[in-house]
Amino acid sequence: MLAAYKSNRRHNKLMKVAHSLLYNAYISVTQNPANVTAEDVAAHAFGRHQIELDLDEAQKFLDAARVARGEFSTNNA
Repeated sequence: MLAAYKSNRRHNKLMKVAHSLLYNAYISVTQNPANVTAEDVAAHAFGRHQIELDLDEAQKFLDAARVARGEFSTNNA
């Protein structure tokens, strides 16, 4: 049960990092949400929460945040 709690908490922290980066880019005059990268997510996750991510996992969280915000369609195949 503790492992599930820790996993859920990690997921929530990483989703918050991705959402925060996209939101900050959206309200910024000089940035664009399309320019937020997996590298940004990985760097901020480590800087804020000391969570190390590989770029594939960071990209998955970034994509999930974009889908949740309606900025990315999953049927772009």
